[in-house]
Amino acid sequence: MQLKYIKYISLIFISIYTFCAHSNEKITPLGDNEGYALVAIYSQGYAEKIKLDGEGFGNNHDFGPLNDAQYLKVYPLKAGEYNWSQVVDRIGENTRVTYDFDDLDLKFTIQPGKVNYIGLLMFKTTGSKFSAEILNRTSMILTIFKQQHSELFNQYQVVNGIYPNDPYISFFLNGNKGKTQ
Repeated sequence: MQLKYIKYISLIFISIYTFCAHSNEKITPLGDNEGYALVAIYSQGYAEKIKLDGEGFGNNHDFGPLNDAQYLKVYPLKAGEYNWSQVVDRIGENTRVTYDFDDLDLKFTIQPGKVNYIGLLMFKTTGSKFSAEILNRTSMILTIFKQQHSELFNQYQVVNGIYPNDPYISFFLNGNKGKTQ
């Protein structure tokens, strides 16, 4: 139990370090009918490509490769419904394995002209077994977002794309002076 706790704390510190490495990246301006997504992914194991499918033709996005890594980026997406659909894994040079998420509820919504908190996608793989889930790590992700992109934090309303009626984001923002509803 204690080893699991130490591993979890280590993962948090590594995450903050990794997330901060992206802090100098330039944010793409929003286009028509787009909102910013706070894309956060933890990969335990190798994920060559993590696929995100949105509504409408050509509204698909790939993230990766990630190998026991963390990823956080402010990413513009068209407004609408999205679903983390699959992970493509590579075994050796020429073999690919696809893990489909058809039976998992990995959905979120993007609202236009806002920053959308979409949870943290946790993907784990060990050989032929995999699991994926969206974890709610609001405080950690919004804190990092505020540190890295304070201008966006103060300019745009932040909404919850996985639990729209959850009052926690308003509570968090009121304590951190971000833009609220």
